[in-house]
Amino acid sequence: MKEVLHKLLVIAVVLFGCKHFAYTQNSPYTLGSLGLMQSSGFTQHELMGGLSGSLRSKGDFSLVNPASLSALQETSLQTGSFVSLIEQKSASKRKTDNHGDFGQFALGLPISVKKHISFAAGLNRMTSMDYTIPNTTTENGADVLNIFAGQGGVNRFQTAVGFQIAKGLSLGLESSFIFGNTEEIVDKQFTSNRSIFSTRNTKTNYYSGVRYTGGVQYTRQFGKSKQFTLGAFGTPSSTMTMSRDELVQTYNYQGNFYIDTISDRKDAQFSQELPMEFGLSLSVGKQDVWNLGVEYSSAQWADVAPRSSDNNYFNQDAITIGGYWQAKAEMNSQHASKTERFKDYLKTSRVYYGFRMQSLYTGVVNNQVKESTFSLGIGLPLSRQYTLEGIKYVMISRINIGVDYTIRGNTDPGMIQENIIGIKFGLTLSDKWFIQRKYK
Repeated sequence: MKEVLHKLLVIAVVLFGCKHFAYTQNSPYTLGSLGLMQSSGFTQHELMGGLSGSLRSKGDFSLVNPASLSALQETSLQTGSFVSLIEQKSASKRKTDNHGDFGQFALGLPISVKKHISFAAGLNRMTSMDYTIPNTTTENGADVLNIFAGQGGVNRFQTAVGFQIAKGLSLGLESSFIFGNTEEIVDKQFTSNRSIFSTRNTKTNYYSGVRYTGGVQYTRQFGKSKQFTLGAFGTPSSTMTMSRDELVQTYNYQGNFYIDTISDRKDAQFSQELPMEFGLSLSVGKQDVWNLGVEYSSAQWADVAPRSSDNNYFNQDAITIGGYWQAKAEMNSQHASKTERFKDYLKTSRVYYGFRMQSLYTGVVNNQVKESTFSLGIGLPLSRQYTLEGIKYVMISRINIGVDYTIRGNTDPGMIQENIIGIKFGLTLSDKWFIQRKYK
């Protein structure tokens, strides 16, 4: 088992080093914004529709609500990747595309299991921008092809601590160092007249800042083995520093080589406000067997003044229903036959399910964009047993695989409907580090 976990860890680190933070959320609705907002949740949370604020586990955690770290008893490594198959259609046109990304990495460490204190750090995307939108017009009798393109996004390096202050009551604090850049290009191409030079305006924006999130969870047992957890989390409004480089050039459309630089402006300083965010979550279930939860979150983007080139901002509200189910909590390795061991393996495999309805903070002119997501997945267990002070323990790592289907926007005039099938893959690797043994 050690060898399996070691190989999986090496694969995860290599993938992350080779292709981390490749911005691939291709969507025309990222025009005039900072990009699509991304969750701090991991693959297993996304397969539950995004549910994460009220989940607690000894081998798992969430950076959405850092109070969940107080339940961590094992070192937990989280990685994730996805492939998206995208269909974009309007009332008269249709286009297909596909993209992939490896962009989740986090490590949670128990500082004191007895005192319920843990620490975590991770890299995650905060926003993702990627669009290419052509538009044909006529100027002075000449055909003009206008191309609007953008890519990039904002990343966050997160650190968090969670601790228990009373029986069933936990608090957490997360801080994010924000960094990243976006590139926005506006091309004006005179395709039918070679004597008129085309122009390209390239704006590169660099972002940096700090965000803080506080979280609380309250857990209480009821019945013989069931429990409910109420979670709340919030982030106050903050401001990012933004610097911009702007380059305007003329070029020959036919040969696609640059002719002259009209303007080259460096390091223009701006500020970008980020909104207050908050969420409430409630989960009910039996620990490590089944869970059903509902979560509401809101980002108050309507209170933020958009940049001069951006569309109007709207409040981004989301509601999620999701959970997981498995037949039993731990794997019984005492069976002699392969058939019985396989049946036991199936009983500890976890089924994820979820549904999310969300209104985006960006849109088209005054039309807010809404999306719905259905998700389904499975968590395949990788078990490991160890003995500490004569007591046997079982640790369960998981390979999380699933799909989700998202419908974003619609085919009304001036709008585009995106149908997205996302194939998700993630690893939750658990282990015991820094074991303190007693000697007699």
